[in-house]
Amino acid sequence: MALPLAGYRVLELAHLIAGPVCGMYLADMGADVVKVEQPSVGDAARTLYDPLLGGDSAVFLTVNRNKKSVALDLATSEGRQVFARFVGRADVVIEAYRGGVAERLGIDYARLAPSNPRLFYCSLSAFGPEGPWREKPGLDMLVQAMGGVMAVTGEPDGGPVLCGAPVLDTLGAVSAGLGILTALLHRERTGEGQRVDVSLLNGALLAHAARLSVFLVTGQEPGRQGSAHPYVVPFQAFRASDGWIYVAVWVERLWPPFCAAIERPELATDGRFAGRDDRVRHRRELIALLEPIFLTRPVKEWMARLERHEVLCAPVNRYADLPTDPQVIASRMLVPEDHPRAGRLTTLSTPIRFSRTPGGIRAHAPALGEHTDEILREVGLAPDEIARLREKKVVA
Repeated sequence: MALPLAGYRVLELAHLIAGPVCGMYLADMGADVVKVEQPSVGDAARTLYDPLLGGDSAVFLTVNRNKKSVALDLATSEGRQVFARFVGRADVVIEAYRGGVAERLGIDYARLAPSNPRLFYCSLSAFGPEGPWREKPGLDMLVQAMGGVMAVTGEPDGGPVLCGAPVLDTLGAVSAGLGILTALLHRERTGEGQRVDVSLLNGALLAHAARLSVFLVTGQEPGRQGSAHPYVVPFQAFRASDGWIYVAVWVERLWPPFCAAIERPELATDGRFAGRDDRVRHRRELIALLEPIFLTRPVKEWMARLERHEVLCAPVNRYADLPTDPQVIASRMLVPEDHPRAGRLTTLSTPIRFSRTPGGIRAHAPALGEHTDEILREVGLAPDEIARLREKKVVA
């Protein structure tokens, strides 16, 4: 059965993580994603991250599978003319340049839409198309800083901390994919294309919904709480005898069962900890009591005890624990791939599953310009024209 997005062509003008992850998901679901890269340089992710496998980084190989690569110099008038031919046959453009670059190159939505009114053009940026930061270059960690994420990440007595995973890049990729698919639905009904704007900053603000919504009413900063929750206690990681366990007494009815699980039933009736507000008010005293208790047993034993009492908990896994974790194994997210240049590697599968039309890895991440000739022929260029463009280094 055909994959959900089979027959749709996507032109990806993006590098590093956010744009390519969006393109990766569309490609996993069957879209024909053509990655347009600068000749001789390509996507910065090809070589920015070690280790390199067959000349490309593991990051690049993961987020660019199922795509085709065309090496085309958009800084040249001839390169832009070729790109215009691509656009005539495309459904989607994903553009993740620094603000203003697409306009200066003449490949922004306003320039492209007249030649293809059904086109939807997704502009994915750090800070959005308006405001004083619209032309600033941006990366995930800069948006974490500017968007308030670092202000609420880290220990109470420490400085701001970067989230260990590039979550805003990923949230931006997911938002862009959602925007593109929503625009596709609109086009299927009306025949109209449109511009879709997605920013990492907007994603950061949305990610704060459970905290920022409270601040906007109370004006009280949640501050940094380490692994703890600002409004519920106990709701944090505790060190066990052989690792760490995360415990969430997230509703009031679980407080007495939690006390029974740790064999301290008297805490359930202690006036200092009787209700949620009491426990928040006496957070330091309660955590000081709990920390030495959790040190007395290993993680697995605590998991068994807490789960018997229906208290939410989870081991704090390291990366090294993930490949052998039974639930991660059951997720089928870590899968082997044989790559013609990189060899055999473990990579990430597609995260959303369909019962009838499941996506997945069908093709390896391409070498720079691996499909240049194929795509140029598709848009009508003759062999001698392709040779001339290659001689002038417009394509590679």
